[in-house]
Amino acid sequence: HALEDADDEWRRAEQALSGLGAAIDSQFDAWGLTNAEREVAMLLLKGLGHKQIAAQTNRSERTVRQHAVVVYNKAGLSSRAELAAFFLQDLSLPARDV
Repeated sequence: HALEDADDEWRRAEQALSGLGAAIDSQFDAWGLTNAEREVAMLLLKGLGHKQIAAQTNRSERTVRQHAVVVYNKAGLSSRAELAAFFLQDLSLPARDV
């Protein structure tokens, strides 16, 4: 029974994350991000630094920084923190029974 409950929790979490992923993808479309910009933006949202993104994407750190600046400009934001906050600002925990 505990294993079934864990499986149910996992499925609900996957569905929620899938919905968030779709919302992020839709917003990236609205901002007109290129594929390279989208990749950098997603890795920034995941918490990676410019150097880590450069290594993971086989780009120079300078190129990653340039992509990040373009992402922020297209989004009307000024930092990685604002990028994350954009997607989390309306997120709230469901009401819990006390």
